Amino acid sequence: MKQSQTEADFFGDFAESWWDDDSAMKGLTSFQRPRFEYFDKFVQDWAGKKVLDVGCGGGFTTEYLAGRGAEVSGMDPSDRLVAAARAHAEATGKAIEYSVGRAEALPYPDHTFDVVTCVDVLEHVDDPALAVREIARVLKPGGIFCYDTINRTLLARIVMIWIPEYLTGMVARGTHHHHQFIKPAELARHLDAAGLTPLAKQRGLTILGKKRDGNLIMFTTADLSSTYIGAAVRS
Repeated sequence: MKQSQTEADFFGDFAESWWDDDSAMKGLTSFQRPRFEYFDKFVQDWAGKKVLDVGCGGGFTTEYLAGRGAEVSGMDPSDRLVAAARAHAEATGKAIEYSVGRAEALPYPDHTFDVVTCVDVLEHVDDPALAVREIARVLKPGGIFCYDTINRTLLARIVMIWIPEYLTGMVARGTHHHHQFIKPAELARHLDAAGLTPLAKQRGLTILGKKRDGNLIMFTTADLSSTYIGAAVRS
């Protein structure tokens, strides 16, 4: 799910428990509904689309997309997470292609995918600008880049690090680092430099709390001061 070697090692430690009911990563599945309510405006039918999930971790988003009929590939720098994702897909009968690699050097030819998703990942890569250029490279002309990431603000430090990692324990400590968060204006420059054009205004993703079953309570908002989501098209 994450990109630098240090962070690949960190998240790889959760590989064996990734799909467990009490997994420390379970909260990530709560993002799927609000994410795809937004993404579906731009990718109205995922069935048959060739989709790459960059930073796939143990396979939450790849399996979600496969369930919607997409032809899915997943890539992650952690060989342990890729092994866990592959094993779970095989056990549940899902045809998903997985590979080990980094966002800054995607192991795919130019113009391969109709859609690339990159969720909760850009704030973990060593070089976000290069990662965005690589994503643009593997997209077909007219292909769509769907992403979310975290703004570098004091509020984001509070709601994405202090509260979930230290106060409530909803997220494993060390999951996020404030200096790696990306301001929307910075990401806009990365998109423009890669030849990607925004399809709509970005939206914020706000976490209200946690349900008894471990799922997070979330909704989209116009406030981009914490997590924000967007989509862009390759020219």
